[in-house]
Amino acid sequence: MKTYHAILALFLATTVFTFNACTKDKVVSKPEIKSFELGHDNSGYAYPGSDLHIEADIVAEGKISRIEIKIHHEGEHGKKFASYILSEGEWEVDTTYIKFSGLKNTIFHEDLDVPADAEAGDYHFHFAVIDMEGNKTEVERELEIKLSAPAK
Repeated sequence: MKTYHAILALFLATTVFTFNACTKDKVVSKPEIKSFELGHDNSGYAYPGSDLHIEADIVAEGKISRIEIKIHHEGEHGKKFASYILSEGEWEVDTTYIKFSGLKNTIFHEDLDVPADAEAGDYHFHFAVIDMEGNKTEVERELEIKLSAPAK
């Protein structure tokens, strides 16, 4: 009887080990940004004293951890950011959104204020979605701050 129990235990252990060894770790794909809009009507520009429309349809199999937005004057790549900086008229943004944390999909919609004294010109826009697995997807766009809105 002892031999029977030993063989049964060995068989069960081998079966469990075999199934566990064959199970591969699931690879979680990077977050997807299905659509992206920058500026009203996806224009790619904004005006001082108004807001900058940002919208993205996000799907993250590994659940969203955070969304980061950085905006800087075109010639300022690699410079350190503070939350909102307006230095000599050059508007910069470095902000992190955690209110979407834990979601697998969402529509990100924010309207950032552009200060009235923001310098007109070309800016660089960075949008990043980081999931809870550490995967990151980025969108970069050119952004123009125009002096004034066209007359209606």
